[in-house]
Amino acid sequence: MKLSKRLETVASLVEDNRGVIDIGCDHALLSIFIALNKNPRKVIASDNKEGPLLHAKKNVEKYKVIDKVEIKLGDGVDPIESSIDTIIISGMGGMNIVGILKYKTASFKNVDTIILSPNTDSDFVRREICKLGFYIEEEKLVKDNKIIYPVIRFKRGRKKYKKIEYILGPILVQRKEELFIEYLNNQKNTKSKILEILPKKYIFKRLELKKELKEINKLL
Repeated sequence: MKLSKRLETVASLVEDNRGVIDIGCDHALLSIFIALNKNPRKVIASDNKEGPLLHAKKNVEKYKVIDKVEIKLGDGVDPIESSIDTIIISGMGGMNIVGILKYKTASFKNVDTIILSPNTDSDFVRREICKLGFYIEEEKLVKDNKIIYPVIRFKRGRKKYKKIEYILGPILVQRKEELFIEYLNNQKNTKSKILEILPKKYIFKRLELKKELKEINKLL
């Protein structure tokens, strides 16, 4: 089966022999791919809308993984069971992702791995998930439909990060791969434009942006 480049990258960070929940699974293609390729103990494909889950059920039947993928209707982490140790959320805004996880940590006390690919606010996601008692163990960038997305794997534990590492990703900063340079240039352009139009009365925000641009220029 064929996944988008982004979902392929998300799947590449899923470890073998895990209990996985794909929150906001849409048509469950990622869940099915994991069932077929990652030898999971269990996969739950969950969504809070019945429409996508009807398509998900048809796909599960089509790829003959009824015994491996369970379809569940529910909000956020509510459908999690004790056998689940890996959470996946991809294709949502960063604020939404954090909202799903931040206030229901008791629901995923058995989870030791969280794989996230936010559409926006990746710095906020890194910071807030780390506050929940996780650290950034692996990161990748993927370019899909001309947009560069981060994919981040968190593990239980704690590490300290610099502000710029929350913004750009500690592992991405360390590796400085080719796509990361393009990502940096995109960040530089975006932040420069914001600085241009931001009124001078926002002194602290302007200083913050200037510091971030200085760090980005160093990396470039």
